[in-house]
Amino acid sequence: MNRRGAERLRLRAVLLTIVINISAVIIFASVSWSDWQTGLYLSIVDNLILIVFVLYQKDRMMAHLLIFGIVLGFVELAADAWLVDFTGTLDYSVGGGPMVWRSPLWMPLAWQIVAVQFGYLGMRLRERLKLKGLLLTGLIGTLNIPFYEEMALRTNWWMYRDCKMFLHTPYYIIFGEFLIVLCIASLAKNVRQEHFPKTIAAGVLGGAVIFFSYAVSFWIFERIL
Repeated sequence: MNRRGAERLRLRAVLLTIVINISAVIIFASVSWSDWQTGLYLSIVDNLILIVFVLYQKDRMMAHLLIFGIVLGFVELAADAWLVDFTGTLDYSVGGGPMVWRSPLWMPLAWQIVAVQFGYLGMRLRERLKLKGLLLTGLIGTLNIPFYEEMALRTNWWMYRDCKMFLHTPYYIIFGEFLIVLCIASLAKNVRQEHFPKTIAAGVLGGAVIFFSYAVSFWIFERIL
């Protein structure tokens, strides 16, 4: 299969996970029994779709995207712990269930999917539109990710408190995730090389930048403005 055909199939797989996630979150928000388990099951479904795609298509680049994402997801746990313990604005207790450090068990998988989705979309847009593509990815992320942040309270996954918010989502989270999406889209280019050490390094750096992005954004919106 030529590169154009491979890219078309990858895009379809990534868009499928986005459509499934948005639909599932809307459904979970309308029922009373949603908790940490719905977050876990949704993350597993996303992973199964992408893993089956990798195996069926023998797609090394998508495999590297998944590795990039899971490394980023585990490094991101430090950012979650900071938000819970230092800022006191993030509360995961509403969802219950087993925890990894200060985060729900499924959180690294959720960030993995975010990294795959915005890493791939950002990489494609950046390759086609350069800086405009990168900024467009950030804009899409600024609209898409806060949707999940807003719906998280209704799905009983997490909630925020004691900070400046737009509806139920802190301003610092919205701006922080704009920076995060820009970072993910920029780092994903390393996955193109399908070089394992570079993929791991990009995931570690991505997780560290999540911490930095939230910290800078929190300082701006909660300490200056």
